[in-house]
Amino acid sequence: YWARAFQQFGHNVRVISPLERQSAPKEKIRMSMRANFGYLARSKYLLCIAIIVFAYNVAINLVEVVWKDQIKALYPNPSDYNTYMGQIIFAMAAVASLTGLLTTTKVIQRYSWTVSALITPVIVGISGVLFFQFIFFPDQGLSWILGFTHMTPLMVCATLGSIQNCMSRASKYTFFDATKEIAFIPLSSESKLKGKAAIDGVGSRIGKSGGSAIHQGLILIFSSVASSIPYVAGIFLLIILVWTLATIALGKQFDQLVAQKTKFDIPDPVDPILSG
Repeated sequence: YWARAFQQFGHNVRVISPLERQSAPKEKIRMSMRANFGYLARSKYLLCIAIIVFAYNVAINLVEVVWKDQIKALYPNPSDYNTYMGQIIFAMAAVASLTGLLTTTKVIQRYSWTVSALITPVIVGISGVLFFQFIFFPDQGLSWILGFTHMTPLMVCATLGSIQNCMSRASKYTFFDATKEIAFIPLSSESKLKGKAAIDGVGSRIGKSGGSAIHQGLILIFSSVASSIPYVAGIFLLIILVWTLATIALGKQFDQLVAQKTKFDIPDPVDPILSG
């Protein structure tokens, strides 16, 4: 799958066997947080990738906290709550597996990097908007679900959140991860290693902690998750917008680098920054 996806963009890739992968030396680069920011600041290309990773983690966390709050209200018994979450994890794995087998490879081979990369923010954004919309207006728009399924508004809300979480996670494990790895192809080996280390340190860590920090700050102000939902929804829409714009900007740079057919090398920051 990876070989075919990478060859789509004009690169010859040899599939490495598991035995070769285990025997191959693993390079690891560790940089301080200050060095990570310094390295990303020298490249608009890497900065766009970091913003995309950051936005994904924040957006997922913003919706997930509200969704789990709805589930806790629906299943106050910890045993029932854990059973329900187990079912969601199983459904998430099934959706991700089917998506990866049936659609991901074909989409990446047929369409541009930008189109493939935009699938995840579109899925996360649309499903998130439907989730928040039903919380705000349970009797409008999706009211037909209540009559058709005879479910309570809380049950429908939790179900919509579960669908949103499954689709978002599945798109992350397929389209998001695949396009993110493909985005590193035009970089030189050294820039690729340092770029991944910087993005893991900045985009992933700050993104995961950033969503939690936003919720904690809003809870301190409004005293509960339910009271802060309108503000969470507003921040969520802003994050989706930033994510989409960063993806489009990165796609333009990616196409230019691929057209040049040369490895792009990002210079190191000055030594004081690297030393942290």
